[in-house]
Formats: sequence, structure tokens, C-alpha cells
Amino acid sequence: MTALLGISLAIMLGAMSPGPSFVMVARTSLVSGSRAGRRAALGMALAGMLYALAAVIGLAALLVANTNVFMAFRVIGAAYLAYIGLSAVIQAKTPLVVTESQNDPKLGIWKGFVTQLSNPKTIVVYASVFASLLPHSPETWLLFALPISIGVIEGGWYLLVANAFGTGKAISAYSRAKSAVDYVSGAIMILLAIRLAIAG
Repeated sequence: MTALLGISLAIMLGAMSPGPSFVMVARTSLVSGSRAGRRAALGMALAGMLYALAAVIGLAALLVANTNVFMAFRVIGAAYLAYIGLSAVIQAKTPLVVTESQNDPKLGIWKGFVTQLSNPKTIVVYASVFASLLPHSPETWLLFALPISIGVIEGGWYLLVANAFGTGKAISAYSRAKSAVDYVSGAIMILLAIRLAIAG
């Protein structure tokens, strides 16, 4: 129980720190409403559960230890973040219109899932937290409880983000300042991608 609470708290603090996932969910909610943001949050939760499962069985630590594989994963993740950022910048001058594709449930969940999965720093956080706090011989129940707990934490936090940025007032304010917001959020994503790509 101590390991469960300690790991959950560490992951919660990590999830709440601003990063690509926060920017993506916030912008999705502003552009397409809180429902689309909640779908993205569900994708985040699923990716978090997958990472937790990988950390529990040791795959995350193995991936971090393999420099070439981790480097390739980091470059792919940086390219995806850059793609999201460039898309925001390119569409900055486009009027706010919610299209059918933006409301596709599968697309929203997939976008959240891939965004969370494409951030190799998440692997490092999960690997280090689990390596530090997970007992060497954990009880079976803990191996099932941890992915569920992490999924609830990741999903719960990004649901709050989606609901906060998906309100009528937030969307109305966004529509008035769409160009500036898109340029700034796009630039942040591109800078995060560059930092990820060149980080040692």
C-alpha cells in the first residue's frame, strides 16, 4: 500500500506539470469543446495505464537502458510533437469551425493516446519512479492496482483540464484570440519537440 500511494503521488505530480499533453488537451477543448477534450483525456489515461504496465514488468527500464532504441523513440516523439505544433501555427489564421472529423470519438481518443505515448520523457519518469518505489517482490494485487491507479490519475487530471478549457466562456475567449493562442501554443509544442530532439 505504501508503494501504491508513493508511486501514485509521484505520477500525479508529474501529470500536473505543464507539458505537451496539457497543451494538447487544452487546445483540443478550446477548438472542439470539452467533449473532444474528454476523449483526448481518455486517450491519455489509456497511455498512462500502458506505461504503468510496462514499468511494472520492467520494459520501461529496459527501453531506457537501450540507448539506440530510446533515441529512435525520442526522435519519433519529437517529430510528432513538432507536427502538432506546426499544424496549430498553420491553422492559426483559419476561422474556428468544428468539423466532423474533430468530433470523431476514435480520433480524439487516438490523438490523446499518441500524444502521451510519444513523449519519451514519460518513460523516464515512469521507469525511475517505479524503480525507486516498487518493491523487489511486489504482491500480485499491486501489479494490477498500479496501472488502474495511474489510469485514474492521468485521466482524472486531463478531464479537469478538458472541462476547464471547454467551457463556453473559454471557447468564446479563444475564438476572439485564436490566432495569437494558436501561434503561442504551436510555438510551445515546436520548442518542446526541439528540446526533446536535442536533449542529451
